[in-house]
Amino acid sequence: HTRRMQVIDKSAGHLTNFEVASLLQRQVRERRAAERKMPLPGARRSVSGSCRSLQDVEVITEQATGYLDKAACAAQSREGIARFIEALQRFQLTRAEELMLINSRPRSLVELHLIVEECEERMQEEEMQELLSLCAVLDSPVGEAAAS
Repeated sequence: HTRRMQVIDKSAGHLTNFEVASLLQRQVRERRAAERKMPLPGARRSVSGSCRSLQDVEVITEQATGYLDKAACAAQSREGIARFIEALQRFQLTRAEELMLINSRPRSLVELHLIVEECEERMQEEEMQELLSLCAVLDSPVGEAAAS
């Protein structure tokens, strides 16, 4: 008998860079806590079997967190993102467009046109400028209140 994959929640796979960074940071903390509880910390890092896979995961996690620490998400907060998404509702954007705005924070109309499909047909120039202004305050702690 064959198993069929089914999509339970189609939006469950969409994560902001902020959410990915938070998840990776939590996993690193949990791994370190588990390692501290083990006798001879670090000894489990031999090159055999599943330990090699664990080393690979650690390297990938380290590289991903290194990138995300320098990305826009490093200055974002869960609350700021929630307020930003709320402010975006009137623009009638898709979830994918909202996600790209959060992750890439466009600074110009050209960048906005690359993210928002059929931008000129869906928005007036004033709305595009307002959307860019919202993106500019997404990652500033002082500006978070401006997005609401």
